Amino acid sequence: MIDMDKYICVFCNERKPTETAETISGDIGICRDCSAKLSGTSYSLPYPGTKNISYIMSPFEYTSIIKSPIIDFKFHNCRAYAPLFAAMMTDYLDSYNVWNDFDCIIPIPLHRCRLKERGYNQSELIAVHISDYLGLPLMTDAVIRKRATKRQSMLKGTARVENVRGAFKCTEKITSKRILLFDDICTTASTLESCAAAFKCSGAEYICALTLAIHVSQKIPIITY
Repeated sequence: MIDMDKYICVFCNERKPTETAETISGDIGICRDCSAKLSGTSYSLPYPGTKNISYIMSPFEYTSIIKSPIIDFKFHNCRAYAPLFAAMMTDYLDSYNVWNDFDCIIPIPLHRCRLKERGYNQSELIAVHISDYLGLPLMTDAVIRKRATKRQSMLKGTARVENVRGAFKCTEKITSKRILLFDDICTTASTLESCAAAFKCSGAEYICALTLAIHVSQKIPIITY
């Protein structure tokens, strides 16, 4: 029987009393101790974008404490983490008054083979909740990944750029759309930029990106497609 006065912190994997929680979603959450160890990003300015992305926003640095829960969420079928991750982003989202500048939020798509293998698109699961919170329409069929690519986490440097070059294709009319592109992690922005390039070619007015976490130890490159 589940103790309704307790939750499991997905960061330290301990069952704790609800009064110790920083954020709770159902019977999981993040405790205050683990929350204090998260590396937050600057609220003052978003990260510079790439050729087709105006800027990138992300509340957390992709450090060791957040890495493990994201990997579990992404690869180990921990779908229940999606609303928790979205709830963890709300303070950061509230710090920016830019959301009326966008027409829609679009999650980075998976290739159909990867989607069949995994059973879900982790970025879409979080984006559903962000869409509701911001009141932005969610578009999940506007772009497809037209060819299977290797996992970016297995590649480095320019190999990441080449891996996703030309990998995306718009399937809906997005002329003059102001797009908020969502992904779970930004490492070098190669995937985000490749997807944004497809939007630009299809007439999008401008594109910005939002992610749960960002790898800030590497300089985000200006990528040319």
